[in-house]
Amino acid sequence: MGAARSARNGRGFTLIEILVVVVILGLIMAMAAVLLRSISATQKRSVTATRLANIEAALVQFVMQQKRLPCPADGTQPASTGGAEMAAAACLTQSNGVVPWVALGLTPADITDGWDRRITYRVDQSLTAANAMDLSWCDPAGSGALAAGVCNGACTASALTNCTPPATYLAGKGLRVKNLAGTDVMLQTATPPTGAAYVLISAGESGGGAYLDTGAVSTSITTDGTEEQKNYATQALQPYYVDDGTSDVAGAAHFDDIVMRPSVLNVANKAGLGPRTHP
Repeated sequence: MGAARSARNGRGFTLIEILVVVVILGLIMAMAAVLLRSISATQKRSVTATRLANIEAALVQFVMQQKRLPCPADGTQPASTGGAEMAAAACLTQSNGVVPWVALGLTPADITDGWDRRITYRVDQSLTAANAMDLSWCDPAGSGALAAGVCNGACTASALTNCTPPATYLAGKGLRVKNLAGTDVMLQTATPPTGAAYVLISAGESGGGAYLDTGAVSTSITTDGTEEQKNYATQALQPYYVDDGTSDVAGAAHFDDIVMRPSVLNVANKAGLGPRTHP
């Protein structure tokens, strides 16, 4: 009896037992990899959200000082030579447009997302003109028209027919934004107008159409649909942009772009240039 027990103890593991252990270890490693990837993706989305908020603050500061929004920078330029605003002609189409970090006093790293890709920037070109973001002479109680395309400076409480209502000034201004269902979520011709002053777009984990710090284009790790391609930095200014409303890759019905899209009125108010009641 003792000899038989000793023989069993000394024979080691069988092939089946070794295979079972290998399979279990493989499952554990696969689960760990998925968990680590999820944590990493969450961290990168958090970094992206922070940088988008910082860019938004820099844009508000720019509007406070310049009373307009900046044109994009050319995403094809490397960090060492790029970052300035496009010329007026290029600002009409905004092809390859990214956040103009030099104009905003930011660093090249400040305008990249958590995946180290430059954040796409599109703006209503009319809002880059001198004083285009200054609504301070618009009055909510007014009933008058625009004066030479701007809010009427002759506005007073005793002459409200001289005062331009904010909705009159905002009509037709801003960018159009839709969701994936094709429904308008921001529209320049709505009542009241709700166009986006600009859109900031991170291409997310898939990375399609975004620029790297070198000026090279990042290729997508997935097959991007027609709607997602509208948000590509490589594209010219689009009739509308798409906010999926989710930051998770969820199959063909969703994409992982992260979009910031404040209204014209929102930006003007933050910059202290919003409509006011006049004495």
